[in-house]
Amino acid sequence: MMTCKEVLDALSDYLDAEMKEDVVTEMRRHIGVCSDCRAEFDTLTMTIKLYRHESTASMPDGCHDRLVKVLEIEKLKHGSTKPEP
Repeated sequence: MMTCKEVLDALSDYLDAEMKEDVVTEMRRHIGVCSDCRAEFDTLTMTIKLYRHESTASMPDGCHDRLVKVLEIEKLKHGSTKPEP
């Protein structure tokens, strides 16, 4: 079974559906039994849903740009080379 560190390091790719099926199966198994990783998964999933449904016009000045920069930094830290749309 995957460790918590492995799961947390791969969580972004998991949510982006950018991993092999055998790894997805291991992720699901771990998240199903580990309450800490499940909490991280639920929090990240909710954050993504909120971000996708909120208008950038309703955000405070500069908030959207800062959020995008943080997300880009996180992708770089995790080695993602997939270009942004």
